[in-house]
Amino acid sequence: AVHVVPTYGPVSAAKAALESHCRQLALELMPHGITVNAIRAGITDTPALRRIPGHEHLVKAATAQNPGGRMTRTEDVAEALIALASPKLHWMTGNTIGVDGGELMGTRAEGV
Repeated sequence: AVHVVPTYGPVSAAKAALESHCRQLALELMPHGITVNAIRAGITDTPALRRIPGHEHLVKAATAQNPGGRMTRTEDVAEALIALASPKLHWMTGNTIGVDGGELMGTRAEGV
């Protein structure tokens, strides 16, 4: 929950709480060799998104702003989860990782 968006308050609060809880769990579980990370996905077309009042505006803005020229797909998030499950990332914990194609960075350049 990095941006403040009208009608998104409850979702924003829940995401902030989850990110904080992720850090707390990472602190408590790392001594046992367990890593905990969170994914901050870009706007993704899901049934939950469609329940947010004004979601159409969110979809339009996310597509327009994303340097990749599209919204995040569920497959993008799934691939990140698979990568995070790799034993090679055993020292990575307590992080919130953006999986958004650059959406959070802002408006893409014209003609991209």
